[in-house]
Amino acid sequence: MIVKATAPIFADRAAKLVELTGSFQESIYLKKGDRTADGKSFLGIIALSIYPDDPIEIVCDPPSTHLKEKILSSGLFASCNV
Repeated sequence: MIVKATAPIFADRAAKLVELTGSFQESIYLKKGDRTADGKSFLGIIALSIYPDDPIEIVCDPPSTHLKEKILSSGLFASCNV
């Protein structure tokens, strides 16, 4: 799924995202451009330097529709039509 950030993902927002993704057993990865980070890694997420409106691909293995619902309802990301 491709989403866009609603605000910069640093410190408190990155911690919120790690808390959210950590509640899933599935492997979750975030992709920004040619860089990929473990969605459960605080430092990995910080290293992506996510800013508002950056398109981010979130990959869940195996796929989870519940993850999409939680990501979009968190307020960290919005739907993106790319």
